[in-house]
Amino acid sequence: MKKSSATGPTFLFALSLAPRPASADDPSFGRFDVPTIFYINKSDDRNRVDYGIRLDEHCTPTLEEPIFPYWREFEPPPPVRTHSLGLLDGLAYGVSHQHVVRRNANGALLLMKPKHVNRWIWVTTSKEADGHCTATATTSIGGLEGIELLSVYVKLAGFLSVEYVNIIGKNPRTGATVSERLQPP
Repeated sequence: MKKSSATGPTFLFALSLAPRPASADDPSFGRFDVPTIFYINKSDDRNRVDYGIRLDEHCTPTLEEPIFPYWREFEPPPPVRTHSLGLLDGLAYGVSHQHVVRRNANGALLLMKPKHVNRWIWVTTSKEADGHCTATATTSIGGLEGIELLSVYVKLAGFLSVEYVNIIGKNPRTGATVSERLQPP
């Protein structure tokens, strides 16, 4: 399998794989926010970057760019800790594009693209019967459209290099797990 060298985007992605200590700008979650739409995890530990969304009581975005990434640390346990991305983390895990496509009385449709994940992702928010907000991410995986995105797994090849990236989802029509392996450029 081809291994990438420590240059360009792969370098930034690998460089930011170590979480930073918690700081005063730790993410806070509002009553209607969805903390995790999908996440990116990696092979060297259980820590991950989650992508959340800020929503109001109608489950519509509160900002023009409501999707935000943040660290969710599981190691060392316990407890699970969350904190905002650092500067280098933002270069690797930030959102390169997002906008609200449409809003309605009980939800919205957004289009977003994470940095260094060559995939457009549709995010649909809706209000459940119990009043809670939900958010579902869909994308193309393995040539199939409309697959629910669950996670992105980064297999590290060593310090500052990525061996491959797996995009993992669920086919809403069959319930089957779908994945696609991407090689770094």
